Amino acid sequence: MTCKFQYRGISLKNKTYSDLEELSTKIEPGEKLSQAKTVETMVKNFKSLLTDEEVTNENENQLKEICKR
Repeated sequence: MTCKFQYRGISLKNKTYSDLEELSTKIEPGEKLSQAKTVETMVKNFKSLLTDEEVTNENENQLKEICKR
């Protein structure tokens, strides 16, 4: 069963969704990412650019612990 605390949905304009489809093939050369994984990767990369820090999986690990409860 999917943990309701781990996922949320977003709505995108059709043009943005098309751009996302295109980017999903360019982020990881030779691999097509899902739209969700593409957004996740872009957000992590953008966040690390803004904070000049390497993004860790600490928050993901915390969510996994919450879902196990």
